[in-house]
Amino acid sequence: MSFMRVSAADLEVTMRDADRAEEFLAEYVPPETDPSGYLDKSWAGLKYLLEAAETGIDLFFTGTPSAIDEYIGWTAEDVSYTAELLGKTPFRILAAHYDPNGMDEAGVYPQIWLRDGNVGLDYLGQYYAVLVEVFEHAARHRSGLLQHFG
Repeated sequence: MSFMRVSAADLEVTMRDADRAEEFLAEYVPPETDPSGYLDKSWAGLKYLLEAAETGIDLFFTGTPSAIDEYIGWTAEDVSYTAELLGKTPFRILAAHYDPNGMDEAGVYPQIWLRDGNVGLDYLGQYYAVLVEVFEHAARHRSGLLQHFG
């Protein structure tokens, strides 16, 4: 999973017109000053921790499906609200809910949690910082985000 910052106009294009969305995405190069929104395989573990900590942050159902199946669009309002929640949730709050055995039993992708122990927790902490940074950056610029699966 990854996130990339887009303007409201570009987000609108990707939400409504598959042909124009594909053209936009083929040519899109994020500004060099934008943080990477790449979450590697941490997305399911982060989802698990965010839900366990009852943060109100939902990485899967906040945005709106775009004209291209593997993309979800987050409006500037969605981004701002989520950035605010993320800013109020230091990783130590999520880390308190890290349960390698429970995560593997629940089938939390990539099912490495018990095998990797605290290395898995460090991995999630690293990518949580990426998640917070990309949302806060987009919120500061009053931008939307495109979430990509794949």
